[in-house]
Amino acid sequence: MGNARSTFCPSSTKRAGPSEWFRSTTLETGGFDPVDGPASVYAPARGPGSWNFDWLLPEAATRVYSLGRWAFVDALRLAGASGRRVLLPEFICREVLAALAEVEAKPVYYPVSPGLGLAADPGALPEAKAVVAVDYFGFPQNLAPFEEYCRRTGAVLIEDNAHGALSRDGSGVPLGGRAPLGVFSPRKTVSIPDGGALAVNAANRFPPLPGPLPFTGRTPGLASFGKRRALRTIATGLGPRWTLRVIGLLRALRRLKDGRELPAPDPDGERRIPIPPEPGPAQRHGFPQDPDSEVRRRRSLYAFCAERLVGTAARPVFKELPEGTSPYGFPFRAAPEDLASIEAALAAEGLFSLPWPDLPNEVSPRAPAHYRNIRLVHFQW
Repeated sequence: MGNARSTFCPSSTKRAGPSEWFRSTTLETGGFDPVDGPASVYAPARGPGSWNFDWLLPEAATRVYSLGRWAFVDALRLAGASGRRVLLPEFICREVLAALAEVEAKPVYYPVSPGLGLAADPGALPEAKAVVAVDYFGFPQNLAPFEEYCRRTGAVLIEDNAHGALSRDGSGVPLGGRAPLGVFSPRKTVSIPDGGALAVNAANRFPPLPGPLPFTGRTPGLASFGKRRALRTIATGLGPRWTLRVIGLLRALRRLKDGRELPAPDPDGERRIPIPPEPGPAQRHGFPQDPDSEVRRRRSLYAFCAERLVGTAARPVFKELPEGTSPYGFPFRAAPEDLASIEAALAAEGLFSLPWPDLPNEVSPRAPAHYRNIRLVHFQW
């Protein structure tokens, strides 16, 4: 992206353990711009450029959908996995399973390490028709062990890049474009009410994609998105701290009404995709954010969070922010007893974190601690 390299090396901290993690973090941010600070989480800039998947992956055949889960459905069909076994990471959002249910595929799981890589010998994994590798939080997954597995079993590799539509690996290859099939969820990168995409990066291996879906989808969550958009229009004037207070008030009102501050997980989330596959009209003309500016904004926010959490008990999941990575947010680990002080440090800057993910029902009862202690500071509200 043409940014100058800088090494983040904070001064003295209260706790030696966490600070060592941050001191080892090399950040290429091009400097910190207040415009890219916490206020941009609530009111990200639009334009002057735009992008779409034809620009991002010019050699791939692409198709857009209302949600990334529908892109997964077509990926599984192309991989020949309908009614077959699909190998998934244990550490994954439970809603992904709805795509498997749509094609009657059976999930089998592989373990994930604390560093979010494969925690098993590829030669010992069970055979499956397709295997999913996840680029967690927009950071590039090491695909080598998955490619080894595919050579042994003949499985099709699907790269799940729901979190990093603008991320690239160290060689400059877009994430989601490194495997035969790539799945995206651009609504997690740009401010749109819906959005999913499938990239067929090895078109000679698969039947042609069906024609494009019409942009006629109606998102059930559009009203909620509209409320957020209304709040974004005043967020610049309010500033991030007051915007966070308004959000806290809205959550308190929800708690009085429903007994919960946040929406409850969909009880049918593993069995049903909640909306049809047709994308909404917001995707018709591409995504209204300049890609270079958006990558800079996210990298700048990552550096900001790293600096502000020095001295707390937060431990970043990733020790480095690799060149080319456009982070979904700032993921960190924390013990329950340390959350209050960490959230206070974030709230002082108008930020907050949420736990991630809601694990599959089959995995949750036996999940190790490192699946349960991750929280994420989102870079787009």
